[in-house]
Amino acid sequence: MIKGVLKRALPRRLVAVISSRRWWTHVANAQGEHKDLCRLLISHCGTAVMGGPFKGLRYNETCLLSHGNTQLLLGTYEIELHPWLEQVLSNKYERIVDIGAAEGYYAVGMAMRTATVVDAYETAGPVRRMCREMARLNGVNDLVRVHSWCDSKTLRKLNGRRCLILSDCEGYETELFTTEIVPAIAQSDLIIELHDRGQSPGTTRRILENRLCNTHSLSCVRFGSHDVAEFPQLTALSFLSEDDVRKAISEAARDADQEWMLAIPKR
Repeated sequence: MIKGVLKRALPRRLVAVISSRRWWTHVANAQGEHKDLCRLLISHCGTAVMGGPFKGLRYNETCLLSHGNTQLLLGTYEIELHPWLEQVLSNKYERIVDIGAAEGYYAVGMAMRTATVVDAYETAGPVRRMCREMARLNGVNDLVRVHSWCDSKTLRKLNGRRCLILSDCEGYETELFTTEIVPAIAQSDLIIELHDRGQSPGTTRRILENRLCNTHSLSCVRFGSHDVAEFPQLTALSFLSEDDVRKAISEAARDADQEWMLAIPKR
């Protein structure tokens, strides 16, 4: 109850910044038990992503070990989005906008796949530095432009251009994708991670569906469990036990009711 009152009292932007930084700490803590496993994977397989849409993406070892995210290294991270990513990354865009870019998995990966300018927005200073380092490490520092904050004014400047917008902004999405902003992004493809943040499940999805339904065709996918057999890259991990392999692909920090939305322009 107190948290809800504080969220209503504080400016939405401040809540989003705090949530983003708390999320990073939460991931680091939740994945803490994965750090030894991540270190073992690095020693056998190196620091290049092993599968998925960004196979070959090179990571800084310190960055990987900072939160022990083995799913990033294996390329199994957010597998629910992989079909959508393959769909949109075959398109031509004037620009890609990554809101909540973190250390640059998507921003740098998409720059490599498309050779398109990516504007990466991340509120946490140390994480922005990781993103810039990732871009340099993968030879796309001329394509990845790292910024601190994305707001409605930022999106309004897109002004009807054909863009790809990837959003993971910890509940700020209802403040970003307002009815007033929709005309500016009416020609853009959107992939939005949905966060209800204390509201009843599905609230954010319903809000955005109501705002985007006239300009975009919408679909949603929910986070689910996955079988080891789905990932061919795991056959190379003979040095791990079955339990360790299952742990390596489990997203410990992910909420069970997590949803994503794909919005494709109708025209």
